[in-house]
Amino acid sequence: MEKYPKIKNGVTIDHIAPGKALDVLKALGMTPESGNPMVVLINVKSVKMGKKDLVKLENVTLDPAKVVAKVKAIAPKATVNLIKNYEVVKKVRA
Repeated sequence: MEKYPKIKNGVTIDHIAPGKALDVLKALGMTPESGNPMVVLINVKSVKMGKKDLVKLENVTLDPAKVVAKVKAIAPKATVNLIKNYEVVKKVRA
């Protein structure tokens, strides 16, 4: 599997259906104007899914369970990870 830029602190949303990352961001109310760095990968290779989208939000504090609740209809297979100091400290699957 390919490696994507790591974030120090924030939230990652993985296993998003291809082409749905921007819908996930919209559901969360996240925009580039927030000023926080974000990585949005669309249609990347995935061993499990063939292709997927992935969102990484740097310096954002969101409860993974609440994120799952907001994006479950858009990304029913999503995994939300809370990242602190480059490590996953909490993982919630939809």
